[in-house]
Amino acid sequence: MPIIESRENKILRLANVLSRSIPQQELLSQDKQIIMLNNWIKTKGYETQGPLIMYSSGVIGTDVDGEPLINSRIMIQLKQNSVRLEVPYRFDKEIRVENCLFARFNGDAEKLQFATMKLQLFAYENDVELTGETYMVLIKQEEKCLLADVFMPVKPKENQGE
Repeated sequence: MPIIESRENKILRLANVLSRSIPQQELLSQDKQIIMLNNWIKTKGYETQGPLIMYSSGVIGTDVDGEPLINSRIMIQLKQNSVRLEVPYRFDKEIRVENCLFARFNGDAEKLQFATMKLQLFAYENDVELTGETYMVLIKQEEKCLLADVFMPVKPKENQGE
């Protein structure tokens, strides 16, 4: 049985990041959004470097039906340091997130949620407050096996308790 390795105070640094928001109504069809992003990259002649990254803001509110609202993005790093953007794409030269809880998951893709649960439990047991954001770096994907790094930012001490 694989073990989920975890650490504190890690930094996530991404360069030349192209991202696309996933509309709330399409959160369950992320594969379609990934295909659309990859097709856009190919048609524009850009080259990627590194793995796919999935971002989630955590719950930011509720909709008119009381359902939770979450900002989700798919992200990929490009070799190019500038791109000609079109809606709904966004480009960031650098994304740097300091002081994250980190977990490396290697196992059945359907059990990836245990990595985030482990970090949430660590935060609870150690009185650490998280921002609610999650970055999942999908390093290697095979049929049922997944190698992924999970980063969950910690709230700065002056903002904890809000």
